[in-house]
Amino acid sequence: MIRSLCLAAALLIAGPAIAKDKTPLEHSMSHAQMQAIGRLDIGSTGFCTATLVSSDLVLTAAHCLYDRNTDKRIHVRDLRFNAGLRRGEAVTTMRVKRAAIHPKYDRALKGELRNMRYDVALLRLSSPVNLFDVASLGISSPQIGRDVGVVSYARNRADTALTESDCGMIPRPEGVYVTTCQAGFGTSGAPVVQIQQGHPRVVSVVSAMAKANGVPVSLAVGITNVLSDLTAAIGS
Repeated sequence: MIRSLCLAAALLIAGPAIAKDKTPLEHSMSHAQMQAIGRLDIGSTGFCTATLVSSDLVLTAAHCLYDRNTDKRIHVRDLRFNAGLRRGEAVTTMRVKRAAIHPKYDRALKGELRNMRYDVALLRLSSPVNLFDVASLGISSPQIGRDVGVVSYARNRADTALTESDCGMIPRPEGVYVTTCQAGFGTSGAPVVQIQQGHPRVVSVVSAMAKANGVPVSLAVGITNVLSDLTAAIGS
C-alpha cells in the first residue's frame, strides 16, 4: 500500500480521538434494518455486499458491476440482490432492472485513490421490497471522531453476514476513508454504518481491503458528496 496510507492508518490505530460506542452494532439496529444488508450475486463471477437504501434502490461499489477478468460491465440481468441472507436463506431475492455507476468512476484507474472516491453504484430493483420485512437504511455524512461498524459477506462466510463494531475511521485527502474494520473478497460494497442520534446511518461504502504496517484495514467511499449524481443517473 502507498506510504501515505500506511501513515494515516497507523495514526488512526494509535490515536485517541475515536469515541467508542460500547453497544455492538447489531444491538443498535432492528432486525428489519439488519435485513436491509444483503449479498449481491454477480452472475457466476462472484458476489459483493449491498444495502437497501429505499424501497427499490440498492447501494454498492461501482467496481462490483464489472467482470474482473474482462473489465466489461455486468449486464443487469445477471444481478440478484439477496436481502438479509442468513445461513443461505434470504428474506427476499430481487432482480435488478437498472444500474448506475458514478459518471466519474474510471475502471481503467481501478485501485487509484483519486478514482476510488467515485467507486459507488446504485441499483434499481425490478419491484419495491416489502418494507414490513426489510427496513431500508438512511444515508448521512460521517461524524468524524466517532466509531463505525461494517456488515458484510466475504468468501469464507458467503451465506451469513459478519458484523464488526467499534472501528475507527478517518478521512483521506483523496476523498476516501481509512477504517480499522477489515475487508475480504466479497466485502466490497458493504455499508459502513454509524449510529447517529440513535439511528443507524450508512455513511460510506467499502471499496477495497488494504494493510497498514501489517494491520488489515479497509478503504471506504463517502456517499453524500456523490449521491445527487448517482440519483440523477439512475432515473425513475
